[in-house]
Amino acid sequence: MEYFRIKQDPEYFDALIIPDVINQIERRYVTPEAAHRINEITIFKLAGKATPKFIDLLDRQLFLISAPLRQTFELYVPKLKYKTVIVVNSSKNLQQTYYLPIFVPVDCLSEKSSLTPDKRGVKHLVLNQAALGRQAIFKVQHNYEDIIIARLDAAESILRRQLSGIKMYRVEIDE
Repeated sequence: MEYFRIKQDPEYFDALIIPDVINQIERRYVTPEAAHRINEITIFKLAGKATPKFIDLLDRQLFLISAPLRQTFELYVPKLKYKTVIVVNSSKNLQQTYYLPIFVPVDCLSEKSSLTPDKRGVKHLVLNQAALGRQAIFKVQHNYEDIIIARLDAAESILRRQLSGIKMYRVEIDE
C-alpha cells in the first residue's frame, strides 16, 4: 500500500499565519488524553491591513483544516474529534473557520528515518509497515512535528476535491 504525507503547499507563502496561536493552544495538548484542556472554540483576531490567503490546510503552527477538508477526513476517519478555530479580521470583515483534528498518534516511525541533529524534525520519513494497520488518515507519533499521513485512496479523494494549499509527498515504507 502507498502512503502520502499531507502538508501545506509551500507555494502559498502568503497564507494565513495566526498570531499567538501557541499561547492559546499548546501543541502538547493536541492529543486525545489532553484535548479537554483546549477550548471547544478558540477565536483569533488578525491584525493588519493585508488580506491573508485562506487555504484549506495550514500546518506552519498547528495542523488546521477547512470545513471541506474536514468532510473528506470524516469519510475515512469518522470518529476523529476536532476543536474549532475561528480566525477573524474585523477591519476587513473577514472570518474563516478551521478545525484542529485530535488524532491518536501512531508509533510507526521506522528506524530507517533520519532526524535532524536536535531530533525535533524528520529529514527523511520512513514508516514501519507492521505498525500502520489499516488506518486511512493518521498522525505519526512525534513530539515536535505534525506528521499527517494519508493512505493512497484517502489521498486521491482529497486531491479530487480541488482544495487549495495542499501538497502530498510519497512516504517510504519499511517492510
